[in-house]
Amino acid sequence: MNEPVDMIRFVADLVKRPKGKAAIVLTHDYGGQKQWATDLAVKTEAEHLPMLDIFSEQPQLSNNLSLFTVSELFDFIHRQSKKNIAIISGLEFLKSTWSGQISAKNQFANHIQTWHRTPHILFVIQYDTDIASYDFGRRYSYRFVVDQKDTFKL
Repeated sequence: MNEPVDMIRFVADLVKRPKGKAAIVLTHDYGGQKQWATDLAVKTEAEHLPMLDIFSEQPQLSNNLSLFTVSELFDFIHRQSKKNIAIISGLEFLKSTWSGQISAKNQFANHIQTWHRTPHILFVIQYDTDIASYDFGRRYSYRFVVDQKDTFKL
């Protein structure tokens, strides 16, 4: 087990980053993911964007799902968010649409590492071994991936 992470503090530190303004929490309980993200958003005064709900409620998005690239996701979050920090959950359906694109996971990880716009973004997604083992390098001295098993209870 890694050193425990206080997610309230992690989000506060994420908001202070001048570069590399995004990170990921990998969950093991998909059923509790949305509630956990909601609870974290409330405790950190962040905005929670449950992507599955947003796409379900907006036919113009769901009807154009195949056009929604990794870059478009980040642009969408930039346009959609009203706060300085956005916590994103329910992204698995989009990850599934990208599964046929060989470079999609690398593009996603690269966007995480190089995100410099607002809002700061914390993705809460189901555990993915490729993302968990992705080498974010030493460009910044930031932590980009947190395993939810290594976090304190909210």
